[in-house]
Amino acid sequence: MLYYNILIKYNVEMNSKKFIEQWHDNFLSGNHDFLDNILDDNVVFNSPIVFKPIEGKLLTKLYLMAAGNSFNLEKFKYSREVHEDLMSVLEFETYIDEISVNGVDIIKWNNDGKIIDFKVMVRPLQAVNKVHQKMQEALDAFKNN
Repeated sequence: MLYYNILIKYNVEMNSKKFIEQWHDNFLSGNHDFLDNILDDNVVFNSPIVFKPIEGKLLTKLYLMAAGNSFNLEKFKYSREVHEDLMSVLEFETYIDEISVNGVDIIKWNNDGKIIDFKVMVRPLQAVNKVHQKMQEALDAFKNN
């Protein structure tokens, strides 16, 4: 029984590591079409700048695209990753204008490799304020297009 439990845990951890590959392969490319395949229809997104959770694929995609447009992706890097069961935690570093941004993406997967929960946390306070400003600009630009 112990061997079986270890094997199951290994396979689940390998799944979360496998699932994150699609994120890494596409996130920095600027092509957001992959989000249609990787986000579950009922995904819940928790933004550092919005009080209540954002529900559904369409709005989550919009917020993730706005985040991608807000960050300096040339300086964006994931500095640490932890994968356990169907969870991935990715620590990132980047700059917005001259403000250093440090944060984490906490991603929960379903068994099909779809993101069902995505939470972003950002620090320090100056970074949160800058993310808020840039996200608002990006969301306004999407509305006007």
